[in-house]
Amino acid sequence: MFLCGLPAWIQAQHPIAHNHTRAHDLVGETVADRPSRYYRFETLHLDSSDGKRHYRVQLAIPENLTAASPILYMLDGNAAVATLTDADLRVLSERNSPVLVAVGYDVATRNDVVSRAFDYTPPVKGDGRVSVQPVVRGQLGGGAEIFFNLIEEQVKPLVRQRTQARGKTYLWGHSYGGLFAMYALFSRPGAFDHTIVGDPSAWWYHGALFRQWESFDKSLAEGLRIDILVGTKPRPANRPAPDDITLLTVDGREISPRSALAEMAAGLRHHGAEVTYETFPEFGHGDMIRVSLERALHRASAR
Repeated sequence: MFLCGLPAWIQAQHPIAHNHTRAHDLVGETVADRPSRYYRFETLHLDSSDGKRHYRVQLAIPENLTAASPILYMLDGNAAVATLTDADLRVLSERNSPVLVAVGYDVATRNDVVSRAFDYTPPVKGDGRVSVQPVVRGQLGGGAEIFFNLIEEQVKPLVRQRTQARGKTYLWGHSYGGLFAMYALFSRPGAFDHTIVGDPSAWWYHGALFRQWESFDKSLAEGLRIDILVGTKPRPANRPAPDDITLLTVDGREISPRSALAEMAAGLRHHGAEVTYETFPEFGHGDMIRVSLERALHRASAR
């Protein structure tokens, strides 16, 4: 069963990893490598237009696929597939089985840190112009629009071709993936029917996401659907938050990225969006990949 909202004894059967610095961990065997009664897996390979980034797209196609099957696009695809369990596939098969599209990188690890930093972070505007090279923590960013085009122009057509599914579409992302998903929501509000994010990295580049929200046409918020899930478990005393994620300046006020994110959610709701903003005091940032992915699976498979 999915964990969110279930008793502790059930959650204990699906432990959540507490190490949130796992990008370089080898993925190893996943549900995609094991026979399943419920899903079959296919792997597609794509390259960025400049040849610098290489993608592995893993499709999980339900055995009871129909033309109306929903489609869940999962960012950080390697980590997403590594997080899925055989029990998840069974539960999905008992509900409205969605096609799962794990958009990852063609590496053996959970992530390609350099490519991810570029793909998942928004272009930065300053003085009306786009910053050519936003660099955060030594990594070049700002490629979200390029990556968005790859999803729209290559990934989605391939999914339609391989599955013929035409159901509702969902986008899930955690951390930087959550940042990208919210960027996508504001950039092309109709691209997905529902967005689910876990602990989005709203602090990135001094809160570039909030600058986008400020310039977003609020009339386009009506009818949007988004779940924002935030882990609020305090960081250990010996691991304080980096300086760049402590405070943002919003409307002349210094507030935490988490508070600013809550205000953004309230603003979306005020302008007609269907918004769930939920905090999880028992979970930290790394834990939220499992918590938010479960919410996405639940949303996408609802009848």
